[in-house]
Order: sequence, then structure tokens, then C-alpha cells
Amino acid sequence: MIWTANIVVCTAALWLGAGIDYFTGRLPNWLTFSMMGIGVAMWGTWGDPLFALKGIGVAFAIHFALFALNVVRAGDAKLVMGAGALLGWGEALDLSAWYAAIYLPVGILHLVARRRIGNIAKVAKYQAKKAAGEDLSDEEEPELTQLRTGPVIALAGTIAVFTDVFSLS
Repeated sequence: MIWTANIVVCTAALWLGAGIDYFTGRLPNWLTFSMMGIGVAMWGTWGDPLFALKGIGVAFAIHFALFALNVVRAGDAKLVMGAGALLGWGEALDLSAWYAAIYLPVGILHLVARRRIGNIAKVAKYQAKKAAGEDLSDEEEPELTQLRTGPVIALAGTIAVFTDVFSLS
């Protein structure tokens, strides 16, 4: 693997986002949109701005759907879009696959560490009743346990850069 400017910028930005998300619970727009802008500018300078736009598009298609389903937050989706701009559509797919592979075990460990593992069944029951249209006015909605996923995305992106397991580009 060769450390090109786009890989250095992307890796640094992902880990910066991981730190910010870990401590604040937010991924700022200035970071995610800067990643997208820098990716388009870099690839434009290198003669292929569509490379960055395809990366943004693929990441958007996957992660907007997850956002719409309330699986990820908007900042998470935009962080992956920023990585897609810098690394391209194949690496955006690769990062997304690693993110999916890492998310579940990290999430379970997070719930165990916070002693909230039993909450999975409560939330699932509540959501099933809600989806079925049952009256929930006399039921208290279970509290969700927030997993700050910036570090998971950074780890997935780093693994994607260093491996070719899922890579398509």
C-alpha cells in the first residue's frame, strides 16, 4: 500500500472525527464537508473529479438508507461520504462492509460494558408493537443506549485502506 495524499488526509480526518465523536457525540459538518470538498478538489486536480463524486454517491446510497431506517446518524453517513470522496466508490463499499462487520460486536461489547445488554429485548418488543400499530400510550418507551460510531467508522476505514478483502476498485 502506498501512502498517497488522499489516503493520508482521509485516515487523519477519520481519526479526528473519531476523537471528536467520542468526546462530544457529534461529527461536525466542517469536517465531513471538508473531506468531501478536498476529495473532489484532489481528484479534480488529478484529472478525475468523477472518482470522488462516485465515492460520495455510493456512500450516500448506502448510508442515507441506514439513516432513514434510524440505524446511523446523519454525521456518520456524512463521514463515510467524506471517505468515499477521498478514496473512491470501491473503498466506500469496503469501508461500509468493514463497518457492518465491526459494528455488531463493538455494539454488544458496549452494551455489556454499560450493563444494558438486557435492553435489546425491551427495545425490540417495543419497536415490534409500535410497528404493529399497537397503542403504546400507557407504556414507557425504553431508553436507547447510544453508541458513538465515529471510532468504529475510523477503524473500518483504516482496515479498508490496508486490506483488499472487500475492495472492488
